[in-house]
Amino acid sequence: MQRYKPVPKGTRGVVAAATLITAVVLGGAAAATPGAEACTAMQDASVAGYGDLRINATTHADGRCLIEGSFEHRTGVDGVDYFIGFAVALPDSWNQRFLFQGGGGLNGSVRPPEGPAGAGDMPAVERGFAVASTDSGHQGVGWDSSFKADQIAMLNFANDAVPKVDTLARALVESYYGSAPHHAYWAGCSTGGREGMMMAQRHPLAFDGMIIGAPAMRTDQSNTALSHMASAFNALAATGADGTLDRSTVFSDAQRSLIADGILAACDSNDGVADGMIFDTMSCAFDPATLACGNGAATGDGTCLAPEQVALVETMFAPTVDSTGYEVYPAYPVDADVMATPERGIPGLFRFDRENNLQYRNTITELSVEDAVARGIRSDRQQWMVNTRLWTNLSSFAGNGGRILFYHGTADPWFSALDTVGYYEDLQAEGGAVADAAALYLVPGMGHCRGGSTALDQFDLLTSLVAWVEDGTAPASVEATSAANAGRSRPLCPYPQHAQYSGSGDSEDAANFACVE
Repeated sequence: MQRYKPVPKGTRGVVAAATLITAVVLGGAAAATPGAEACTAMQDASVAGYGDLRINATTHADGRCLIEGSFEHRTGVDGVDYFIGFAVALPDSWNQRFLFQGGGGLNGSVRPPEGPAGAGDMPAVERGFAVASTDSGHQGVGWDSSFKADQIAMLNFANDAVPKVDTLARALVESYYGSAPHHAYWAGCSTGGREGMMMAQRHPLAFDGMIIGAPAMRTDQSNTALSHMASAFNALAATGADGTLDRSTVFSDAQRSLIADGILAACDSNDGVADGMIFDTMSCAFDPATLACGNGAATGDGTCLAPEQVALVETMFAPTVDSTGYEVYPAYPVDADVMATPERGIPGLFRFDRENNLQYRNTITELSVEDAVARGIRSDRQQWMVNTRLWTNLSSFAGNGGRILFYHGTADPWFSALDTVGYYEDLQAEGGAVADAAALYLVPGMGHCRGGSTALDQFDLLTSLVAWVEDGTAPASVEATSAANAGRSRPLCPYPQHAQYSGSGDSEDAANFACVE
């Protein structure tokens, strides 16, 4: 299914990205055959509208040409030197497709353009996609947000850098291969998911198909929810010998196991098999009160929870609301991995005692949701620029054949999978082509974008997306596996379906599960 009507050669990227830049390569004509010689020739590439384009390196290795460069060099009002950095990977065996790889966090660095999101064990570049990535127009490490002081840097991060790099990258692709890609795709998680949503909402003709994972749709409200939970957690923490809160005292190790086991006891078998994973997420009805101590019972042995601990567990799984009951942020799904403690990656929802939790240094013990909303949501104009949760009018995107596959881990401690469920359901409420243009996959046990002690976090949505866009084959279940559970496979089902064990055959084999509502 060809989404675009034919446009003059060399202009499709310009039309799709809806920019005023004419992207025509003027120099660096490629050799007839992609390879080392053609890659070296790209060192001299120039593109109209990108007068200060710098190709910093062209490297041919592992059957692909990697172009690294920058443009829009300037000194900001804050005295900082800025530019938009980018990289484009051009495989020798090109499948005539282009994929833009979304960023992560606050960006600030150019990640290797490989296209791993939602691609299972074979990233897009290894399949023959030309892949681009960008730092979104500023340079920094970690969660350095100082760039937001500069208007252009903030605009580039929020919206502008991606279409600029998209237009440039497609011009380089066409110069290298001598023809434009016949389809363009997006794949990203977290910030990369938010960027993908932004492109579908504001540049609806840019991409034919998109993979959007755990999107950072409204970090102001998700951070308010996490701060609300942290304050409730901190209120029960003892003060350590150094005078700081010791969050590890809120629950004993035995009580943490008690909570995780209680979740599994309540919900694990709903999908037909007790395997330590909750696939029927939406029917999970875990009541923390079932873990409460009886009258006069001690809590030190970890066999039960004190009343204040029960109340805390209820708070952790409840929506964040203000005094009027208005929902600022939805609840988090009940998932057994809430106690996960990875040395790398993000710990579970309950592990505020881990330094790799971004709320680790949040020591408040009280929070007014109304004040937080007033300070961090209603008054933060810059945040409005990046939020993508409310805009569901994708009529042009969907009407031109655009397709989106969402995915979200139900153990994600940063962004609730139920927020993505809410956005997907709002798309369904739009009806018509918009409702038919998206599908959502929930991934039990998976944390933020990947990982989890039980999660089957290896799954190939990219093959399904290409089949949907180019052949009209609607999404079906996708098999998921992981190194953490060798030999186990399960189908991931399009929401609202979930994987249900058939009752016979090997329960470790996805073939013995069906997608049901």
